[in-house]
Amino acid sequence: MKETYKTLVKNYNYKDNEYIIIKGVHDGILRAINYDYLDAEGKLTQPLNGIEMFCSRDANTVEDIIKRINDKIDFDEYIKKYNINTDDTAALARAYKRFYERNEKEKPFSMQGEERTL
Repeated sequence: MKETYKTLVKNYNYKDNEYIIIKGVHDGILRAINYDYLDAEGKLTQPLNGIEMFCSRDANTVEDIIKRINDKIDFDEYIKKYNINTDDTAALARAYKRFYERNEKEKPFSMQGEERTL
């Protein structure tokens, strides 16, 4: 089966990270790919898995995938800010818990009123 894709968002930019958001015509799954992994012709420079492309069958909307992108970038910043040892799985698990508990208390993600480049 040939895999074909439709571009939904050509350039989503969050904190200097640029992504293209595409939908697989063959499977209906949305994918976000960081432009760092695309060559000048728009082809992947290396294979990526579903986690790296923020795929989810249960949360398969543009808003959902943008939330996953933002959470990943924000969590990476959180790890750096608090100097979390990513080799220590217990410390990393505690950091995940604290990060997501903090995010749940903040306002829910919404595309309306947000300043984002799409």
